[in-house]
Formats: sequence, structure tokens, C-alpha cells
Amino acid sequence: ADRNKMRDAARARGARLLMAALLTGASIARGGVARDRHRRVDAGAAAARSRSSLRSLGCALMLRGGRSKAEPTVFNSEQDEIVWEMLQGNREYVRQRKEAALDNGGHSHEYLQYLQEDGGGALRQVKVKALIISCARSFAPMDHIFGADPRALLSVRVAGYTCSAADSVIGSVEWALSDRTPPVLIVVGNSRNDIVATAVQHVMGGRAPHVLNEQLEKQLSDSSLLNLVMPAVHDAMQRRPRGTYEEVLALACEMNVWRTVETLLANSKAINESAANGSLRVVGALLDPSTGAVQLMGQHPSLAELIKSTPSGDLVRTADDAPVPAVEAAAMLYAGNSRYASSKGGYNSISGDEKLLCKLCESGQNPVSVVVGCADSRAPIEMLFDMRPGDLFVLRNAGNTCASNKGSLIGSAEYSITHLRTKVLVITGHTKCGAVTAAVEAVHNNIDLSSVAGSIGTLLADIIDAAKKAVATIPNATVVEQVQLATKFNVFNTIKKLIQYSDIVYTGVKVEELQLIGAVYNIFSGEIEWLGEHPEIEKLCGREMPMHRWNSTPYNTVQSWDNKSGRSARAVNAIRMMEDGNTRFVTGRWHYKSPTGLDVTPSVIVLGGSEYRVPIEDLFDVDPGRIIVQRVLGSVAGMQERTAFSSIEYSIARWAPPVLLVLVESSSPIIEAAIKQLRGQYLPLAPIRVVLNHVMVSALRAVQQAEKNSTLTSAGQELLITQLATELNCLYSMELLLKSKVVRERVLSGELELHAAIMDSGTGKVRFFGEHPRQMEIMRAAELRAKTYSTGLSATLPREDWGCPFEPLGDDDPALVLPNVDSQSSSPQKSRRGKFATV
Repeated sequence: ADRNKMRDAARARGARLLMAALLTGASIARGGVARDRHRRVDAGAAAARSRSSLRSLGCALMLRGGRSKAEPTVFNSEQDEIVWEMLQGNREYVRQRKEAALDNGGHSHEYLQYLQEDGGGALRQVKVKALIISCARSFAPMDHIFGADPRALLSVRVAGYTCSAADSVIGSVEWALSDRTPPVLIVVGNSRNDIVATAVQHVMGGRAPHVLNEQLEKQLSDSSLLNLVMPAVHDAMQRRPRGTYEEVLALACEMNVWRTVETLLANSKAINESAANGSLRVVGALLDPSTGAVQLMGQHPSLAELIKSTPSGDLVRTADDAPVPAVEAAAMLYAGNSRYASSKGGYNSISGDEKLLCKLCESGQNPVSVVVGCADSRAPIEMLFDMRPGDLFVLRNAGNTCASNKGSLIGSAEYSITHLRTKVLVITGHTKCGAVTAAVEAVHNNIDLSSVAGSIGTLLADIIDAAKKAVATIPNATVVEQVQLATKFNVFNTIKKLIQYSDIVYTGVKVEELQLIGAVYNIFSGEIEWLGEHPEIEKLCGREMPMHRWNSTPYNTVQSWDNKSGRSARAVNAIRMMEDGNTRFVTGRWHYKSPTGLDVTPSVIVLGGSEYRVPIEDLFDVDPGRIIVQRVLGSVAGMQERTAFSSIEYSIARWAPPVLLVLVESSSPIIEAAIKQLRGQYLPLAPIRVVLNHVMVSALRAVQQAEKNSTLTSAGQELLITQLATELNCLYSMELLLKSKVVRERVLSGELELHAAIMDSGTGKVRFFGEHPRQMEIMRAAELRAKTYSTGLSATLPREDWGCPFEPLGDDDPALVLPNVDSQSSSPQKSRRGKFATV
């Protein structure tokens, strides 16, 4: 008995030390780092001690005899225990997969119980043990692969298991860290990854087998997603210059894991500091999809060097950044003013951060908005919007007006639009404006402005029309009330003049690329009253503007949509597969399934949120490989050329599925966070803001619409805001995707359909709602902008020759006709208007 106890103790101790050595990595031993102020861990010394102890304390005994059932589960750290449990779970998964014995073990009923408790919140109450970044095409959810409780894992999934600086992938990771820091972050690559394979074929040329046709290979080679994995391929080629295709591909898949880890540590202050102080362990792993086995790779070989330099925790906008869509810029300004008015501002200070100052100085500018404001010293533009240098292109004069000719203000605005790619102009008046007050008094006293000394009379002449209109509208009101109304009229007059006297502004507004928004700042409260676009914007531009109407008209909830089940036979079958699978899930009749091969053609791409923990493959009870699952915070599509967006475009081009499903959760914490931002919550970390800026578009529209409904109770208003914001967020992701040429071409050809769905957080039931109600208008507007700006953003349209809204791209143009597909046939049949009629 004593000998057995000694043997078990040796095995347990050997297991703990082996785990420490695996996780720490041999390369760390060559150079540990210690920084007192960040409580840096001397990982090198720890690894050396672990290896020395392993040799002398029974590692061989453990490896020879296996793990004893009587072994006590005692580990050096919580992270060791978590990774050990996950590896043991993976071993069991591989065993059951070989024996075709995978079973859900009754978890379906547990899922339903968890969902029903607290409206789905029970799934989020369990402590997250690990956050996993993996490929969108992994053939199984991570909780299956690691045999883990799905409530204890958060999953972020994009094609190529990659990321870039300040994108939605890093934002999703930092969101998890800011909520409840998981002890472990694992980047799980997969061998023979398709994106990496495409990059290897591109680099190796004739030495690599060409499994794709020439047209598809060229299309995929242009994907910006390949640029993210190319460094890993070049590293592999350097290490295996004469290696075979299989050897280079295997090594490139491993190197891509390290590249992703390096990007996380080099661009996220939260991840870097957590890894340095030991609260977060970032490790790499490689999944073999053919067997399901996971090989642990340990920590980054250069971890000690990576954590020496902490990246800046913030960002500044530079010319390298993508332009911000007008609706997102408007939401950012709204949230900024809410922070300022509620005394939670201060974001505009970057003093002392040399990295940001250097970047701002050397990398050019890319402001989110042009702001035309008054020169009044009581209306500080950057402060009242809580924006920092590089965010706003500010133009100021007394009375925030625009001269009735082409002058410096118009020229400055045109420069920002054409050269700095700004998409929104905000014309901001303010209360107690001296120039507007003087104009109103001039109307009352019938003053001849030409007799006013200097240039003041000329300035007031640009405001006098607004003053006259205000006095005529409310002749019996007080002067204060007339000045208030004249201030609003003056804002709209400035908008009108910008459109009237600038061909560049006129063109941008007409093709719905540019927005001009009016606002009035209260110098006492600090709050801004948002006036919106000019009430006669369509008349000023001489055309109907369907997307302007869509964004400015009260939104009816998704209940009013037509329940479309697909236009093509392939889409109908794919949606039916998802509906049937979800029915099995909510009734507790779903089961784990073993992958039968890696050549399965996916039928659906699902864009889902990383904030909810129900595995999407389980939610729809589909066979492995039948769906591609992309999961980022908020189910956002992101910006073009960024990781999440490029991942979707690549998947569409590569596998040509008939359906892209945008799936949102009915009760999402990211929606709640966006609403709080609009109400003046403190600003979160920079990568999280990347995601919130997308979600705030829908939240802002929901807040503004619900607050106008005075018949609602407080509870009713809050619930309505959440519902509207959730549905609109789903639609906004679809709007962004439809602006992609890759997506648009396939939708118009009938090869792809974009559908919306909402998962009930309390039941797991998924409701399918069909395509975007303004799908055709979105695509028409996108084609119109592409045609107009084919020669650059300085392009203008002649006013007198362009009266028809879609004359260059009318209904008779076959390129802009949505195919009417017979549900019994898989071939699209062209029609003039299509089944999805233009509204």
C-alpha cells in the first residue's frame, strides 16, 4: 500500500511538472523577463526548474504507467489545470470519434434548462475558463473538440484563425477580458487550413498542386485575407526552402498560429499586460480536422520579448485607417456628446503618449467628420463631441454659416471629402448665438446691412434669411424664442448652401455616400439637439433617396416582414435544414455527430456573435462541415478589407454556399453596452470601440425612435429599444455585406441569398426572417456609387443632366435585376423586377 501511494504521488507530481514545461515552452528558458511595475513573471527560470524537476521526479514513471485513477488533481496553477482538462477532454473526443460513440450525454436538456433560467443569462453566469480563437471551418465546435462545458468557453471564429490590429477579433477578445478575465486564451489552428493552403499555392507557384480552377484561384489570390497569412507562409518557406508542398503547408499552419498570437500581444494592451502579469496564459494549438486531435504548441517562442514592450491602450485615426461610414460617424459623435454632457468625457487628451503622438504626426489624417461650427468661444467643438486630435475636421466662423459663393469654407469641406475620405458633415449651431441674435435684431429694427461697418454686414447677410423666416413664423413670440428658431433655420440654410454651391457635396449626397446633419449645441447643459438631415433633402438633390427614407422613417419590427424561405432550390433546402435542426435542438432531440470527411461542401455561412456561448453547430444540429461558422462580437460584418469582412468574402468565393445567415441574439450584452454608450457611459478600450461603433448605429436609431413614443411605460420603452436595436443590428450587418462587390455579384446572379435570423435567448428558438426589406435599393446605391466614383472621390455629376434617380443603372440594366428563382429549380430565371420587388 505504501509503495502504491508513493507511485501515485510520483505520477501526480510528474504530471504537474510536465504540464508546466509544455505550457511554458523551452524557448522561454533562454530569456525570462522581469518588470516590477507590471509584476512580470520570470518564465525562463520557471521553465528551467520544471525541466530539471521532470528529470528527477518521476516523469518517466508517469509516461510509462499512465494517469492513475487515484491521482489527486493538484496543479501548480489554475491555468495548468484548465489546459490539462481540455487536453484530456480532447483525448476522449478523439477516442469516441474513432469508435463512433459520440453522444450529447443529455446535454440538450441541460442547454434548455440553462437557457430558460434568467432568460439565457445563466449561460453567462458560469465562469469562463478559456477563450478560443479558431477557424470558421473547423468541422466541429470547440466545446466538442475539447470535451468541455460550452458555458465555460467563449469562441471567436474567422477564416484562417487570424486577426489584425484593432479589428473585431481583438475587440471580441478584449470584451471577454474586460468582463470576466478567462485564465487561458488558446489560438487553435488547423492543419491543411484552406486559406493557408491557398497562400502556399500562391507563393510556391508551379511547385504546388493546383486544386482550384484558374479563375477561382485568381479571385482568391486577390483576397485581403491572404495578406494576413502571407507572413506565416514566408516564414515556412524560409525554414523549408526546398520542402515539398505538404511540408511547407504543415509548417505554415503552425507559423500562422504564432503570427496570430504575436498580433494579439503586439496590438492589445489588455492581452499583453494580462499575459505579462500571469493572469492570462496565451498558448497555441494545432487541430487535425481528420482525427479531431489537438497538439498543444505551448506559449509563443518569443513571449519574453513580446511582453517587454506594452502597446498603447488607445488609438488615433490616421490616413492608414479605413473611412468611417456616415451613420457610424454620426453615432460616434452622438455618444461623444453624451459623455461630455454627463461629465464622463476627457477622451480628447492624448498628451504624454508618445506612440500616439508620433503616429498622429507621421501617418496623416483621416477624420470621421467635418464639423461646421460657430466661432463662439463657448462652443469648443472637439470638447463638446469628446473627440481627440485627428477625429474632426473643424471649420468655424461667426454664425456657422456659408457664403453664397464658392469660398474657403466650401473648399475646405471639399478637401476633407475628397482627400481625407470623410463621409459626414455636421453643421452645429448653438444657443445664445451672438450672430443670429444680431440678425434677428436687424430684422426687428429694419437695419440696412450694407451700412454696417466693416465685413460684419456681409456676414449677417448670410444669416438674415433665417432670421426673417423665424420672425415671420412666430411673430408674437419673444426675441429669445425667435432667436432659437432662427438658429435652427440657419443650420438648415447652411446645409442647403453647401449642397447648392458645391458640386462635390451635391454629388456625394445624391448618391447617398455623404450625409449632412444639423445640430444645435446648448451652451448651458452641454447637450446637442440633433436636427437630422435637411427636411427637403430629396428636393435639393432632385431625386428619390430610398436609403435616406429607410434610415429616417420609423422602423416596424421584424414581425412585419414576409417570412421568406428562400428563392432558389438550394437556398430553400439549406434554410429548411437549419429550421429542422433548430427544432430538434429546442425539443432536446439533437445529438453530437462525427465528421465523415473533410470534403463536405458547406451549405450555409453563419455570421454569429461571440458573446453567447451556445455552439452554433449544436443550435442547428447540422452535420460537421455543413456550415461555416464565423463568430465575432455583436455579429458584426466589420469594415471592408478588415479581418471579419474579408473572412466572409473569402468563404463566399471559395465555397459558394447558397445562404449567408446573419444570426443575432434577442438579449445581447453588446447591445446593452451600445445603448449605455449613447447615454454617456465611459469610453471602453479601443478594440472594443471598433465593434461598438457598428452596433451603436442600430442602437441610436432605436433610442431615437422609442423616445418619441410618449405612450410607453419606462419598462416598455427599454424593452422596445433592445428589440429594435437587436433587429436593426442584424439588418445593418446585412447592409454592410451588400456593399461588397463579391456579395453583390452573387446575390444578383442568384447564387447567394442573405437571410436574417434571431435566436431567442430564453429558449434557443431561432426565427428566420428572410432577406433585407431594402435589399435591391442597397445594391442599386452601391452600384451607383461605384460607377460615380470610378475615377476618384473628386468626381461630380452635372446637375442639369441627371434628373432620373437611377438613369445610369435603371431597371432595364440586367446587372441590377434580382433573379426570380423557381423554388423547384436550382437555375435562376431573370425577370425585370424579380420576386423581391423594389419598394
